[in-house]
Amino acid sequence: MGLVSIVAREDFISMVSDLGNHQMYDDVMIKELIPDTAFIAFSGDEQYIMMAAAAAEALVKQGLSLIKIAESIQSSFNNSMERMDGLSFEAVLAGYSQNGESQYHIISNTKPLESYYPQSGESLYYVNGQEPMLEFEKSLKMFGMGTVDQAQAAQIHLLHEAAKFIPDVNTHASSIVLKKAN
Repeated sequence: MGLVSIVAREDFISMVSDLGNHQMYDDVMIKELIPDTAFIAFSGDEQYIMMAAAAAEALVKQGLSLIKIAESIQSSFNNSMERMDGLSFEAVLAGYSQNGESQYHIISNTKPLESYYPQSGESLYYVNGQEPMLEFEKSLKMFGMGTVDQAQAAQIHLLHEAAKFIPDVNTHASSIVLKKAN
């Protein structure tokens, strides 16, 4: 499973992921859904990723809000008759609503949907996996997360540290930054 980290503030959302051993579906790992407005980043089983990517694209074309897209994908995994035992999937859907509200949603086949909306002056962050999350907290204290440059420095530092103890994580970073439109 690849590593996905998010730093979200009211004025920007930064996502950094490794490419890991996922080259065969590299073009799906991070997908910009709405240019300069929303993206989805995946980690986990390829079959789940392909299903979620197709669903996300179709739901965007229908004009659904980001939370409705996340709820729909989460619901499809919750209601799926074909449970793939032992296979994990996680996606982070992030972006700005039509009224400019920063948000991200954690979609998973193993836990409930989580949604976050950073308020003015608030910085929220997320990394898939417990150990990387603890390491990320240290990185953020060291680098800060008030600016895009600080957030990305912490995220790339995390990637390098995580590659030392997580077998499928490598140090080749892929990133997206969304900034709030004025």
